[in-house]
Amino acid sequence: MAAPRDGALTVTVPEPRPVVRAAHRSPVGSRWMRRLDRTADRGALWAVVAGGLFASGRGPRRRAGVRGVMAAAATSAIAHALAKPLLPRARPWGRRFPSAHAASSSAFVTAAAMESPLVGAALAPVAVGVSAARVVLGERTVEDVVAGAVLGTGVAVLTRRWWPVVRHAPARARPAGDAPALGDGSGLVVVANTSAGSPGPLETIGQIVAPVLGVEPDEDEDRAPAPPSVIHDVLPRAQVIVPEPGVDFVEEVDAALDRPAPDGGAPRAIGVAGGDGSVAALAGLAQRRRVPLVVLPEGTLNHFARDVGIDDTPTALAAARDGEAVLVDVGVVDISDGDGDQRGVAFVNTASLGGYPDMVRMREGWEDRWGKWPSAAFALMRVLAEATPLTVELDGKRRTIWLLFVGNGGYEPRGMAPLFRPRLDARKLDVRYLRADVPFSRTRFVVSVMAGTLSRSRVYVAHSRTRLSVRVLGPPIGLATDGEVQPDADRFVFRIAPGAIPVYRPSEV
Repeated sequence: MAAPRDGALTVTVPEPRPVVRAAHRSPVGSRWMRRLDRTADRGALWAVVAGGLFASGRGPRRRAGVRGVMAAAATSAIAHALAKPLLPRARPWGRRFPSAHAASSSAFVTAAAMESPLVGAALAPVAVGVSAARVVLGERTVEDVVAGAVLGTGVAVLTRRWWPVVRHAPARARPAGDAPALGDGSGLVVVANTSAGSPGPLETIGQIVAPVLGVEPDEDEDRAPAPPSVIHDVLPRAQVIVPEPGVDFVEEVDAALDRPAPDGGAPRAIGVAGGDGSVAALAGLAQRRRVPLVVLPEGTLNHFARDVGIDDTPTALAAARDGEAVLVDVGVVDISDGDGDQRGVAFVNTASLGGYPDMVRMREGWEDRWGKWPSAAFALMRVLAEATPLTVELDGKRRTIWLLFVGNGGYEPRGMAPLFRPRLDARKLDVRYLRADVPFSRTRFVVSVMAGTLSRSRVYVAHSRTRLSVRVLGPPIGLATDGEVQPDADRFVFRIAPGAIPVYRPSEV
């Protein structure tokens, strides 16, 4: 028996029990287990399972695959790089403690179950089989397998510290009692933004990188906007506008509100089939014209629709038909530059200054080739490497920052990247920024995120406001609102628009 290295802890256990050796000699008892054991070598089994989850489903199943493969990879690295060298097993057949197969299997299944209990339940027998095979084949002892399972489960649970498990219950909001029931769609003007969405071949990689970027992985990246026929199936008399490329569809809808509908009736509501950027543009118009809004989640990013509780287009159309709606706040940023030009831009989710607008510009230049989320990851790395501090005045107080985030309503979790909001009618702004006047601020930020201590970090500031004034002390910069980059400016005033707008959603949500 080889002597352990100096300073290492040696764990000695007796040789496997006779029943294990007997099972190992039985071809009937071990043939299928040997095949299962081989497929689990180097994590191949779980990589295939993760790929299947990517390809077969959206939402919880896809996130289950992402979290599972991340946990399994981290567990394997810990088992081989730390646990085995520190805890060498002294025994005749020369294996080491703990079982990496059991560790990776437990990590994958536990992590997957956090996102989708059904996926976890389906995979649990496979993980048990992999662990049992190590014992039956004489490759590991029961103690090895149990230790590996404990390690894997622990690592899976720890993934929650930097990637919280979010149950996407719709946000709360007050009912809108005066929203008209549109019946057959008479009086509804809907714009179908055919430019929404730009999927690429590597879009599913975004399920891994999106949490790092501070956004929730999108569940509907490969949709195309609903054709007019889908809308007319539920609301046959709705007026559907399909704008030409480059045409301002907000102006088209605004003009349509000033003239009678094709059936002679008066316009009573507007709708949009598209992503968050399109929804924000129409939400601003709905707020100005005091009309209800129908949101059809047909874009690349549908975060607002998800928060409202609209999972698909038929759900939204049915709510509009029946007159079921809630009141939702609209954020507005008044933008002005040195020339005195001023304009108001609506946003329904978030707005940000600093490195994020630059990241969006780079992403848009690469996404046709690589897809949106991989391009966003590469752009973020480049922006962080080349970023320079931004000197601003926040409500008259001078600050040096890397990034400023403004949310329409209070987002959760407070100490991590904002992922969801519990209310749509909070009448407040969620203001967060990353300080640049603290030594090693970017490094400390990353360490705090990984350790789950961001809420206690000196480099991260978060608070609520009803209004925020920002003056850039330097060259004008771009502002990003709901993923859309606005022209450069040096003064920004964020506020909540007066009067919430009715947004249609089913009453049972």
